[in-house]
Amino acid sequence: MASSIPAPLSGDALRDASWDYGHSVARRIAIIAGLLVVAAGTFIVDIAVGSGTLSLREVAEALLWPGSAEAATRFIVWDLRMPMTLMALVTGVSLSLSGLLMQTILDNPLAEPFTLGVSSAAGFGAALSLGFSVSVTSALPFLPPELVTAVNAFLFALLAAGLVLALSRGGTSVQSITLLGIALHFVFSSLLSLVQYMASVDQLQSIVFWLMGSLQRATWLKVAIAGGLCLAALPLVMINAWSLTAMRSFGEEAAVFGVRVRRLRILMLALSALLAGAVTAVVGIIGFIGLVGPHVARMLVGEDHRFTIAATIAVGAVFAVLASLATKTIVPGAVLPLGMVTSLTGLPFFIFLVLRQTRGLDR
Repeated sequence: MASSIPAPLSGDALRDASWDYGHSVARRIAIIAGLLVVAAGTFIVDIAVGSGTLSLREVAEALLWPGSAEAATRFIVWDLRMPMTLMALVTGVSLSLSGLLMQTILDNPLAEPFTLGVSSAAGFGAALSLGFSVSVTSALPFLPPELVTAVNAFLFALLAAGLVLALSRGGTSVQSITLLGIALHFVFSSLLSLVQYMASVDQLQSIVFWLMGSLQRATWLKVAIAGGLCLAALPLVMINAWSLTAMRSFGEEAAVFGVRVRRLRILMLALSALLAGAVTAVVGIIGFIGLVGPHVARMLVGEDHRFTIAATIAVGAVFAVLASLATKTIVPGAVLPLGMVTSLTGLPFFIFLVLRQTRGLDR
């Protein structure tokens, strides 16, 4: 009876395999570095472009040597445009990373922050605050007025995620999480429609403007809070990169490799809700970044989450900052809502994903 144990690789084969692996790693690192360079370039261009376009030299001078820049230029760069551009950056990173975690944990290529009802719950929380001044933050008198709507939206987003995890018995079933998330999305969307129906004309205008998603509400305080939450979540995601790769490849069978599947699922879903809720509370409902970013990253660097996470962050940053730039250039003299631009640009890619998945099932 022939043995099924494969023969050991020869020295030449080992060297070739080692060279191929090193070449693959170097290629992925180069792609990520290139994406970061593109993100930095679009960041500077987005600061330069506006109602009064600045030259790249003026922007660089205001960023690197603010003392030598003109007072008007410093004000435009640091007080008007920098908070919005930084918020676009944080939005892209947070939503893309949130989408990556959801797609990995739920084993669903079409998962994004909408999947758990996080975005619709945040919209309902913001609508309650804007329309009827109903806020769960009323017990926090020390809260700055500019944060009342954002915090209310954020708490409702966390409430949606908590309900999904609680009702699905701690996140033990992917199917139950997905179905409960979709159900909560429709529940909060219906409640949001009810608030809009009962609101006055002025209140309705404020709610609709918030729901469209806009960077014009960004302030240094909001950027610091949303960015701080994103930075706090990143180490936890990177520490679990290998476990996420195993779960992506083997699903529940990743437990064979020592992955605590249930605990990892709960932790990553909680972090995903935290990331999506933080930026949605500040910017509003932004679609498709959480869907597009992870897929583009996988196309570029593959499924190894040691690289996919970094690539997803970079792709999300580029996509969001480019969308921010587009909001100021599509219609001269006007700033379009960010959510409108991301939805219009993400729709073709979404159709591509659906058709690709359908053809894969047909085969």
